[in-house]
Amino acid sequence: MRWEAQIFPDPVIPPAQTAYGSFLSNPRFPSDGTLHNQHKEFQPRVGLAWDVRNNRKSVLRASWGIYYARQNMLTQVGSITTNGVQQQTIFTSTDTARQGFTPDTPAWPGLVVPPPLPPGSFPPATGIRVFAKDYDNPRIYTTNVAFEQEIYRDVAMYVDFTHSKGVHLTRFINANDGTAPFSPALGEVAVTASSSKSLYRGLTVGMRKRFSRGYQVEWNYVYSQDWDDDSNERDPFTFRYFDRNNLSLEYAPSDRDIRHKFNLFTHGELPWGFQGDVRMQARSAQPISPAVRTGKDRNSLRKDNAFFSFDWRLQRPFKINERFAVIAMAEMFNTFNNANNVNPLIAPALFNFDGFLREGVGDPRQVQLAVKLTF
Repeated sequence: MRWEAQIFPDPVIPPAQTAYGSFLSNPRFPSDGTLHNQHKEFQPRVGLAWDVRNNRKSVLRASWGIYYARQNMLTQVGSITTNGVQQQTIFTSTDTARQGFTPDTPAWPGLVVPPPLPPGSFPPATGIRVFAKDYDNPRIYTTNVAFEQEIYRDVAMYVDFTHSKGVHLTRFINANDGTAPFSPALGEVAVTASSSKSLYRGLTVGMRKRFSRGYQVEWNYVYSQDWDDDSNERDPFTFRYFDRNNLSLEYAPSDRDIRHKFNLFTHGELPWGFQGDVRMQARSAQPISPAVRTGKDRNSLRKDNAFFSFDWRLQRPFKINERFAVIAMAEMFNTFNNANNVNPLIAPALFNFDGFLREGVGDPRQVQLAVKLTF
């Protein structure tokens, strides 16, 4: 049995004194201005292993558990400080300036400067950030069942199934778009909500031979489906939905979805004291949405980022005595120099907060020669 809590910071400015203070009594306003502490994070886990035939050759393993995630500090800070008093999001355009809601749009390099106002008052279209009234930290229910069978000495085949359901996942929503219920006083009302969900199902089939008779090897193939209705858990500055009033359009393969994966590694003791290692990894492409969405087409395309890498190492230890050895080695990574694009369909962003830190092309072929002293 496991229990955790996440205690959020309290607002520095009382919510009633912020730019959205006049809306706190409005039942349509999504927040009460605070970040609700997370105290009820009970996380039971249970597992079992069963020698099915009581001969140590057929093993069934199973586990189930509840897991909570923590909300990141960047999101917390925005909802504490972007309140119209300490900070605010300013949006202006020719149209809003013409109507007198915002300052004139300056020519570059001029800055948008809000007009001077009496203390306690705020310019029209002040942008703010808040946490939802019913916010909960992300919760995951995970079940795993695996069966392993020895097929001959030191060699076993295995099959493994994982089911993982996510609820209360983080979603960022602008509660003032569409009909703009809080305009003209407020502009963007960025809400940290917990209305997203996910479902991962993965089947793994593999074989492993433990080290004996001078070598070991393991390979596995994974077929999986990873679905959700919002893959953005870390970037509070981006709204990913097509229609805030119809979020069911978003349920589709997640940004993480990789249908096929294959992995292999082996180690062997070679003649004349040499040792060899080989590792191969391959996976299919991830999804991406069209540049211009039309509705229920989120992540309906695939990136050009299928991955394949073949790596190897050859080494020769030279023992000096019982304690010291010198190991000469040669290694090559991405032997066939595959492009292994990370995300070639979008330009790398100046800032990236969504957790996918790598963009562009992958690592090229690399060769490394080394001498290592062990003691």
